[in-house]
Amino acid sequence: MDTRLTLAAVLLVGVAGIAAPLAAPAAAQSEPAVGFGDARTTVAQGDVATIDLQLRNADRATLQINAASLPYRATLRVHDGDGDGTVQVRANTFHGEGVDGDERFTAAGDADEARLLAEANPPEGAVLDTGRYNLIVSTAETSVAAVLAVEEPTASSSNATVVAPDASLNPEAGDSETTAGSSGDASADDGTSETDAADPLSAARSDQVRTAFAVSGIGGILESPAPANNLVFPANSAPSAQTVHTIETAPDEDVSVRSVTIDYGIDDAVPPRTVHQFTRSDIEAIGIDETGDGYIDRSVGIAIQNTRTSTDGRMTITFDRSVTIASNQTFRLAYAMENPEVTGPQAVSVALDGERTTHHERGTVLYGPAGQGTLGYGVDLRLTTADGEGPTAPLAAVETAYDIDNGGLVAMIDTDALATEEYAVELTVGEAAPEPVPRVSLREPFTVVEPTAEFTNRSVGDDEQLSVTADTNLAPEGSVIIRVEADESGGGISQVLNCVATVESDGAVGCEFDLSRSASDFDIEVSIQRDGSVIAGPTEYN
Repeated sequence: MDTRLTLAAVLLVGVAGIAAPLAAPAAAQSEPAVGFGDARTTVAQGDVATIDLQLRNADRATLQINAASLPYRATLRVHDGDGDGTVQVRANTFHGEGVDGDERFTAAGDADEARLLAEANPPEGAVLDTGRYNLIVSTAETSVAAVLAVEEPTASSSNATVVAPDASLNPEAGDSETTAGSSGDASADDGTSETDAADPLSAARSDQVRTAFAVSGIGGILESPAPANNLVFPANSAPSAQTVHTIETAPDEDVSVRSVTIDYGIDDAVPPRTVHQFTRSDIEAIGIDETGDGYIDRSVGIAIQNTRTSTDGRMTITFDRSVTIASNQTFRLAYAMENPEVTGPQAVSVALDGERTTHHERGTVLYGPAGQGTLGYGVDLRLTTADGEGPTAPLAAVETAYDIDNGGLVAMIDTDALATEEYAVELTVGEAAPEPVPRVSLREPFTVVEPTAEFTNRSVGDDEQLSVTADTNLAPEGSVIIRVEADESGGGISQVLNCVATVESDGAVGCEFDLSRSASDFDIEVSIQRDGSVIAGPTEYN
């Protein structure tokens, strides 16, 4: 949008009436002025509204958000810190427990600022009520009005596509893709859907699977860090719940571990109720994730020597031998535990005590509604195998983003970390979510296969140019290296030529090689590589 707009004075009729703007005379161009990028901004309950403010000859202004038919009022002070004449205010309509004003009202730009000055009559529920909210941006000299419309959230469908390794999370970023035969539809009465398994999506290892779930109203929840990525994640975060706690920690250098200590009692935190009763039989999984897919690749349960606990919230697991954890690996532990009678974040620490070095990490465990589900407040996203079994860490191989205009909740799956197997990405919105958000269960299955390529022409003529083409099962816009080794028949010239080829929309790749003399004079072998691994060849071409 052109920020060099002609800002205007407007007449405010009553509290919410807005008159058409009057063009400012040329003499007034040097006076401070403010405006909105859009006369009307629409957002779903629970999502984050972006209010585009424009300032001329001013770097500070006041923004008021006043409900037209309700007593809600909010006043913000904004600052254009980079002097570009714009401030994008992000207003989170989710008012969940533990989300304060500084978190709900922010500026999109790093240099800009949006600070809540006052808020009156906040909503009784977890989200702003639907309806019209009058927006007024002002300085001492001028003021302009616009409208924020808050609507009920919706849920429609889901889909999955295969994209190149360096593709963006944003579905509209211009990436080409391979799409499943049909998309899940969440419009059924039970809110459950699944892509048609008759046309399964296949992804070559090292490509990415991008799934999009068109569910609005959860954007505000996703502004907070995902509970599943905390140092300790309880499968059920309800106070006093009997559940499973999962730990993940990655040392920044190689460690030979002889014991693991979890301390729930740091910084006056409230420890779990039964931490002092922890025994070896409570451990459900313990070991090393060597690939980053969330699954334990090397179990160390057999090396457990004993467990020790204390009444102040500490529990220690000792090993009868050294357990080596490399700097690019993750230690994972899952065990039965009873949550404390507390809501909100609690401090926790994990120490991997080695023979010479110790890895120590401090973090958080989150109890109550905010910690329910992998993404919080009843929103649960996870990667599972076809039989429904999930990894110890459900989001280890998953990257997420939320933009309702570009697909809703988007999850990118790193297949390079996965085995060649059938998987599914599942999104469930449960009862802990804000009341207006639709309760849905969406599932997108896919299969990870090895990357392959097949040469489509192996003819060699008398021309100096050698054309190599192949069909692959790779996602469009990815790349491969086509390698030609040409040795002159009877000895003489030897050539090794490499070409980086981009995968076309139909999976085809191709390169032209200049051999400097007739191709028929050479013994030629051709191969195709992806990420250092040969996926086709070496194949003789004559």
